[in-house]
Amino acid sequence: MTALSRQQSTMVNSISMVTFLALLCLGLGGLYVLQNPGYLAIWSVFSFISLGAVGCWRWSWFLYRMSRARYYMYRVFPAWRRQANAVPVEDLPHICFLVPTYKEQPWITERVFRAIAKEIQTLSQPATILVNSSSDQENAAIQSILEQEDPGLEHIRLIQMTQKDGKRKAMADGLRYLAELNLPADTVIALMDGDSELLPGTLRRCLPFFRLFPTLGGLTTDELPVVQGSYFFSEWFHLRFAQRHIQMCSDSLSYKLMCLTGRFSLFRAKAALAPSFADQLEQDFLNDWLWGRFKFLSGDDKSTWYWLLRHKYDMFYVPDATIYSIETLSGSVIDRAYNNMRRWYGNMLRNNGRALSLGPGITGWFTWYSLWDQRISFWTCLVTPGFLIFSLIQGHWKATAIVVFWVLSSRSLMLMLTFWGRSSMLKPIHFPLLLLSQWGGALVKIWTQMNLAQQKWSNRGAQSVSAHGEGMERTMKLGTSRLLMYVQLFVFGVYLCWLTGTLNPAWDIAGLRLSYQTSNLSEPKIVEVIDYGCWPNDGQDDSQILQSLIDNLSQDQASNQLVELHLPIGELDLYHPIIINRGQLTVKGHGPGRTILVAHFDPSSMGVEAVVQAQPKQPGDELLQIHLAGFTLKSEDAVLTNPQHGIELQQVIDGSLSHIEVLSDI
Repeated sequence: MTALSRQQSTMVNSISMVTFLALLCLGLGGLYVLQNPGYLAIWSVFSFISLGAVGCWRWSWFLYRMSRARYYMYRVFPAWRRQANAVPVEDLPHICFLVPTYKEQPWITERVFRAIAKEIQTLSQPATILVNSSSDQENAAIQSILEQEDPGLEHIRLIQMTQKDGKRKAMADGLRYLAELNLPADTVIALMDGDSELLPGTLRRCLPFFRLFPTLGGLTTDELPVVQGSYFFSEWFHLRFAQRHIQMCSDSLSYKLMCLTGRFSLFRAKAALAPSFADQLEQDFLNDWLWGRFKFLSGDDKSTWYWLLRHKYDMFYVPDATIYSIETLSGSVIDRAYNNMRRWYGNMLRNNGRALSLGPGITGWFTWYSLWDQRISFWTCLVTPGFLIFSLIQGHWKATAIVVFWVLSSRSLMLMLTFWGRSSMLKPIHFPLLLLSQWGGALVKIWTQMNLAQQKWSNRGAQSVSAHGEGMERTMKLGTSRLLMYVQLFVFGVYLCWLTGTLNPAWDIAGLRLSYQTSNLSEPKIVEVIDYGCWPNDGQDDSQILQSLIDNLSQDQASNQLVELHLPIGELDLYHPIIINRGQLTVKGHGPGRTILVAHFDPSSMGVEAVVQAQPKQPGDELLQIHLAGFTLKSEDAVLTNPQHGIELQQVIDGSLSHIEVLSDI
């Protein structure tokens, strides 16, 4: 990189950081301005408790992982690096590359194998390369590239094979062949893809750890993308690899990882050349209660990871060793991104359950909890967009603004922490990409978890696997899968409705019970309060008319008749409290925001506890079936400083409040 390009890069990075700091300040400033509790009245106290619990849980987990990652990067790993650098190059173990490649573009193949040859020549002993390609022609091209870098192949022992039944079979066949070569006992096996390019120094940075850690079974490195065909796809990969970097560093403190990437990972030969390792790689499968037994199509890196995890090998991440992951894109970016997420998340979910079944005694508590978190997080990350959608539908613009400002501040902070110290630059495009990745990825995971057997690998000749079966079997499996997915989505939707105040299951059930009970009684007497001079929006005191009506009804309560007081649309002014002392009474408006009761007094100054208060005349008595519904109660001139002073029911049986909005401190 030239001095000019470095200067331009520094300038772009500075502008990006200023942009995200501005977004963070804008979000925090907006939340400060909108902190008035009155703007949040559509959400009940239970909504805030539940939402706060979810938010605290998710953010405490994120910050905990971030702190673990920083501790590993700046305290633990530097000490390991100093020990690794002290290992002489002559003492490094023999390395053997196993590279399955399938019809890669020639320029990619050239970059990959030239880099391998150059890295091998930095070692003191020759290395073995086993290439399993698509054809003899591809093998010949690879041999020519290696001979150009290493004439006569003095430093390379080259073995070439051709694939017959896919990548998994090719890798398993290669491992079985290597197991017959009588390699040195300390050999390290490198499993890598044909589109991964080693950066200079990768082997010297990684191999010493197999000398320092006798229980180390495998390790992997950092990745940077090289993408041709789409700027957005390239930046999406930069974002994903930055997030992966933090996760891998955090996991390494526990000597366990969540995945050993198939792009490039190193394995101790004792593990990789074990017969069961190759068998699982070739014939990995899952026994599912719905789909039965089905084979894994992709996800060979998850299979090797699970084998090491099950056999209690240590694994960790080398953050200062990097490879280039080369991607070429043609066609629809959306289709490619969707298919990639289907493959990635399917591999994760298919292996997640069986890894959890190993228990924390084998996985370790942190890894075990991280596996559980993977199964839950795609639901919790949809709470925020759910709040946003419901607020927009209900027309609560201030509540919508609160959610938007929260997203601006939280995601800006998350991105700045993720890219802190990263060679990839943080850019404004990463903000929408993060939201699409989180929210869109969550929807893909929800679908994938109920369709684990449906697999597709577009990068390998559009291979696909399905365990749907045929006829009635197919109908039953797909029907069950869809039903369970819709039930989960329905329950989640009800939860969001409860959080946003659209539904209140406790009160709604009570209301249904009341409706059932009253349906068996006589028809209620309907009283339109406007017929008795209670006019809305006239600025006159309406409390005396309402109180007089209730008192007159109380004198006629012996008839045990149900009564409904219907309030008109508009504002009714209350200068005195409303005391309800008869049962079987419903006070009903036309809905929050349409019927509005405006309190012009402080209840405590008049010796009562609420603006609307239901209590029996005699202590110890009870009131039956009092139902208040469909209105907004608000204060004028901030006289109602506590929402609890709005409505109070004392000694009431089968009473309910529904679709009521209480605004205080306006």
